[in-house]
Amino acid sequence: MVDSATGTRAAASQPADLYYDPYDYDVDVNAQAVWKRLRDEAPIYYNEKFDFYAISRYDDVLAVTLDTDTYSSAHTTTIEMMEPAPTPLPMMIWMDPPDHTRLRALVSRAFTPRAIGQLEDRIARVCATLLDPLLDAGTFDYVDQFAALLPPTVILALLGFPEGHESEWRRGVDELFHVDAGGHGFELGEDGLRRGIIDENGALNDALFHLLPEIMADRREHPADDLISTLVNVDLVDADGTTRKINELEFKCFMQLIAIAGTETVARLLGWAAVLLGRNPGERAALVADPSLIPNGVEELLRYEAPSPVNARWVKEDVEFYGQTVPSGSKLIMLNGAANRDERHFTDPDRFDVRRHIDRHLAFGYGTHFCIGAALARLEGRIALRETLRRIPEWEIDEATMEWVHTSTVRGFAKVPVHF
Repeated sequence: MVDSATGTRAAASQPADLYYDPYDYDVDVNAQAVWKRLRDEAPIYYNEKFDFYAISRYDDVLAVTLDTDTYSSAHTTTIEMMEPAPTPLPMMIWMDPPDHTRLRALVSRAFTPRAIGQLEDRIARVCATLLDPLLDAGTFDYVDQFAALLPPTVILALLGFPEGHESEWRRGVDELFHVDAGGHGFELGEDGLRRGIIDENGALNDALFHLLPEIMADRREHPADDLISTLVNVDLVDADGTTRKINELEFKCFMQLIAIAGTETVARLLGWAAVLLGRNPGERAALVADPSLIPNGVEELLRYEAPSPVNARWVKEDVEFYGQTVPSGSKLIMLNGAANRDERHFTDPDRFDVRRHIDRHLAFGYGTHFCIGAALARLEGRIALRETLRRIPEWEIDEATMEWVHTSTVRGFAKVPVHF
């Protein structure tokens, strides 16, 4: 609410000892316990320090996800980047219809079932290349030496990027994504671009991204069967009917988006797989005994610990939740990671069950902004899990030495030592 006397927002009615902060490291580690309290005690929650509201129940998160007229993505979907004016950055994920619809139609041409299916054998080969040299030691870091390396390798293959840049790509994403406990970790310029990647002249700082203009020119002259060729050669129709090619800034923004979405989230999914199957050896044994359960096991992993559990929207008009007015111009966090554990929708939600019937989880969002790379993420998860279980049917986790990744939107581990 907005206090009419002071002009400031007033906190919602909520327990004084209940605190949710996406930048707080202790809260991040214990998020599921905090989120359960939010669902039960403060289904509409207000954080005065960072001036945002949060919803955590399944039905509420789904409804907001589907309503792009009231809840806008155009101010970005990350609270530390949100400003009253829409971002000038032409990032597809930070657009509302119809602009989002036009660009998504373009990008969707590269994420066809045929294109994704063609990657299956390559993903299996990459898994073998990464895993086999690690087996004799009896221990390795599942994230640092496998889960974090597989996604950039696959993504760069899909893009058609020159080989040999996987580690560079991964490091750039890690640096881009990290925030500290105060919500700091990057700087925005006047144009709204993140300084960690794009400098004040619009040039990309990272050596990897400096290759993009050259690659664009090459693919326009010599198209190949890859995503970059699709993007730079297809006709893009603007709102006024003008037909044109994608420009350099739009292309750079898409590369930044695919770097984040295609690398960071899959690495977190696979890290959670190692941890949750280590904690639930019976469920792991079920997957080893019957690999046909692996696809559903991946869905349960996504439900149980969504790799990207926090997404934000800008509220365009006054709305009400549980008698509480959320005014126009507010930042609203959708806790899809909390929604996926809502007992109002899922029976016994805190039990990890690879045989669970899941009608619909919200790990990939839903509706207009449903993750365009969901099919690829699922494929990588299935193959990585299959190839891991073939080689290592049992393992233990050294939980004392696990390290977390700290961002405001992605949740999981940077290091997961396994012993087998």
